[in-house]
Amino acid sequence: MTDSPPWVGGVMVATLILPMLVLITYTLLPLPGQVRFGAGNYVLAGALFVLNVGLPRLLRRIRRLRRRGDQR
Repeated sequence: MTDSPPWVGGVMVATLILPMLVLITYTLLPLPGQVRFGAGNYVLAGALFVLNVGLPRLLRRIRRLRRRGDQR
C-alpha cells in the first residue's frame, strides 16, 4: 500500500482515458468544438498523457523530500 492521497488513482485513470477519448472523437467523429481546435487536439491529448506520466513522478519526489525533511 502506498501513502498517496486517494484522489491520485482517479486522476491517473482520467489522464489515461481522456487523451484516448479526445483522439478517437477527433479522428472518427469530430465534435464541433474539436474541429475548430484543429491540430490542438493532438497537443491536448499529448499534454494529458504527459500529465499521466509526470504526476506520479512529481508525487514520489515530494514524498522523498518530505521524508528527508522529517529525518533531519
